[in-house]
Amino acid sequence: MKKFLSVLLVLVLTLSMGTVAFAAGETDMSQVEITIKYTATNMNTISPEETLQFTATNNGVTDGKGNTVNTTQPSLTIPAVQLTQGLAGNGTGGEAKLTITLPSVGTGGFETVGVYEYTITPTAGTSGGVAYHTNNIKLYVTVMQGDNDQLRIAAVHAEQNGGYNAPGTDGKTDEIDMTYSAGQLKVTKTVTGNMGDRDKYFKVAVTLTGEQNKNYAQNYTVTGGSKIENGTNDCTASTITVGKATAFYLKNGETIIIENLPYGVTYTVEEDGTYMTSEGYDAPVYTYSDSGETKSMSEAEETVTITNNKGMNVDTGIGLDNLPYIMMLAFVGVGLAVFFVKKRSSREN
Repeated sequence: MKKFLSVLLVLVLTLSMGTVAFAAGETDMSQVEITIKYTATNMNTISPEETLQFTATNNGVTDGKGNTVNTTQPSLTIPAVQLTQGLAGNGTGGEAKLTITLPSVGTGGFETVGVYEYTITPTAGTSGGVAYHTNNIKLYVTVMQGDNDQLRIAAVHAEQNGGYNAPGTDGKTDEIDMTYSAGQLKVTKTVTGNMGDRDKYFKVAVTLTGEQNKNYAQNYTVTGGSKIENGTNDCTASTITVGKATAFYLKNGETIIIENLPYGVTYTVEEDGTYMTSEGYDAPVYTYSDSGETKSMSEAEETVTITNNKGMNVDTGIGLDNLPYIMMLAFVGVGLAVFFVKKRSSREN
């Protein structure tokens, strides 16, 4: 029992000393890392390549108790962050790092102990479909006296709900979030009516309009459809550009899909109506998944179905209004035939 207590006491003392040593064992920080978490709202979308810019503002130096420290505050240089194409990933997301190198301790840098406060401001990006972190970030660098030299201890406080968590309080975060939202636009052709030609190609123009002051890819991939180059300009395009009407040719049951179209892009779909007068088709009927007056990308999948109808009453050669009378005459004829047959039979007997 005594041996067990002795071992237990040694273990407690060892853990206590380790805890004290860990609490006192502050290390100097020469860099600060802020993690940028980037996620895609929908699967099968590709976030754009771009560069994020940040600026830093000096907010002054205090002694940690609200008293101003009379010293020079060194400025921070904030590097740009490169985001590779597709970084947002499919549901799982990706990460990038904003790495800030802190000034040195001493002349020209942090010249005295104190709490040095900075505001880091993101420069809003302009890529379509991207929701940027636009709130400011507070960076507090506490310069304190260590056992031998002065130490730099940094804490990052990203703005949350319009406010900050003060130094020494809970809620510190060194992560900021971004999202990329894009979806598919599907345009489908349906032909109805007993005279509707299921093999006829109908010309459809699709126009995409981007949000003001937003940048978009040079073009977006289009899949589906079957009409290909046949020696004329009448073919289904394989790409589409924002701001330019693009023609597609669809027959019954076919669908074109515009891939990776950023949220906020509006679209119009208009069919060439010359066939209505030349071939007798009804006016096309458009059915949209978007119930709004202005059609814009806001879901993983937006759909437009264009229905063309052409029908007629078939001439069978018999006036259907006279059918009852014709049937009555037929019955009379049959009755007369039976009567004469029976009469002839009775005479023979």
